[in-house]
Amino acid sequence: MTGAKGRRAPRGAGSVETPAAEAVPAEIPASPAVAETPAAVVATAPISALPPSVSIPAGEPPRESRRDQTPFASEAFAALAESQAALARGLEALGAEVAGLTRSGIDATARTATEMLKVKTLSDAIAVNALFARHSFDAVVGGSARLSELGMKLATEASQPIMTQIGKGWLKTTRFGC
Repeated sequence: MTGAKGRRAPRGAGSVETPAAEAVPAEIPASPAVAETPAAVVATAPISALPPSVSIPAGEPPRESRRDQTPFASEAFAALAESQAALARGLEALGAEVAGLTRSGIDATARTATEMLKVKTLSDAIAVNALFARHSFDAVVGGSARLSELGMKLATEASQPIMTQIGKGWLKTTRFGC
């Protein structure tokens, strides 16, 4: 036994045909009760159609339906969209500021490298390096202050629509005593 696998027999030139008639599943006529979901049936059923075992307590006010909550939900989504827009604007401003700080850092490094090529003595090299360190420190302090300012502005503007919406919800709750 050689361990080599045998070759397959060549296929015929004819094409393989699939059966023309495919099985079609039998259609089941849907009755109106089966076509609707249980939630749709319950939501559209009149209160008088409830079984006698289910009763609404007389002392409790009726709860708000989904239709009554729709304006509140649309206001919440509008607040969320406004918050996302403010977040996008703030992140864009932060990105622009970081890009500006990076560009100024690269420029300062290039100027320092050019100045270092002109150095003749050790004292000149120390002076160029000290100037670079001072400018770099000032850029870091100033840049971090601007980034912090932009971050606070971003947080305030992004949270303001949501906090306003929460405040409206609290006012609504305290008015109705819920």
